[in-house]
Amino acid sequence: MSVYTRITTAQLQRFLQYYDLGALIDFSGIENGVENTNYRLHTDRGQFILTLFEELADTQIEPIFALLSHLRRRGLSVPHPQADRKGAPLLKLNDKSAALFSCLPGQSLVKPTPNHCYEIGRQLALLHIYAGQFEFRRRNPKNLSACQTLFDDCKALLSDQEIQTIVAELAFQRGYEEVELPNGVIHADLFRDNVLFEHGRVSGILDFYACCNDFLLLDIAIAINDWCRRQSVINKQKMTGLLQGYQSIRPLESLERQLLPVFLRRAALRFWLSRLKHRTDGKNGDLTQHKDPAEFRLLLEQHRSQPTLSASSVSPMPWPAAL
Repeated sequence: MSVYTRITTAQLQRFLQYYDLGALIDFSGIENGVENTNYRLHTDRGQFILTLFEELADTQIEPIFALLSHLRRRGLSVPHPQADRKGAPLLKLNDKSAALFSCLPGQSLVKPTPNHCYEIGRQLALLHIYAGQFEFRRRNPKNLSACQTLFDDCKALLSDQEIQTIVAELAFQRGYEEVELPNGVIHADLFRDNVLFEHGRVSGILDFYACCNDFLLLDIAIAINDWCRRQSVINKQKMTGLLQGYQSIRPLESLERQLLPVFLRRAALRFWLSRLKHRTDGKNGDLTQHKDPAEFRLLLEQHRSQPTLSASSVSPMPWPAAL
């Protein structure tokens, strides 16, 4: 969430005339995130989030809105697009598709505890189960093939050692492209700034615009790599908490347990490359957030320092007895 498209008070007042959400009091840009433009709105009827979609077409946004409605009916705290007076959730503002959402309660966390990680694992498992009950089809736009393209685009920014690391990692990961693991709808971006907490419980899961179909284990790895790390080091107690929370809802299959180290590496590679790409080709705006690619480079190096696995011979991880 950033501000790439500027809007004026007059534009916003005209936009709000299509809704029954009250009169505008004030609004401000939101810095978090990198894909869309977001504003926080205050009207005489409450607080709302305005999203202007910078890249996604309406045909891509509408299935995501349908998925959000499905998850909300199942009891998950996810954003709910507000319909205008004619029942439409998506309108145009300053030549961009735009939607309004009610603000969810709570705050994002900077330093989650193992208990917070347990709750994240539990919510992620519920998301996987409920999303699996909904017909949603979108190929992962950041799959291994896309990682290769990102790498080709970013080579000029990399040292010889970094290039060697990525070449070796891509070759390693290709050995696990066809593994038989549970596949389904994943969030694909469940970072700390995309979750709200209130009184120790998840009160909102945000930013579903990266969601796609892929291995469920990849989603778990993405969450672990953000929620359970401090800088570039994974905290085993937090990772245990997240995995225990997840498995309290959906037990992992044996092969998922064994291949988690592989997918922790894949998730680190994916975000290292995407952050590099954003640093070089990121859109200009009034409020933008530039995340450090080095965090995930160091994390990948940590994961790669663990014992190497092969597709035909993997040894189980030392899971706690409670799992």
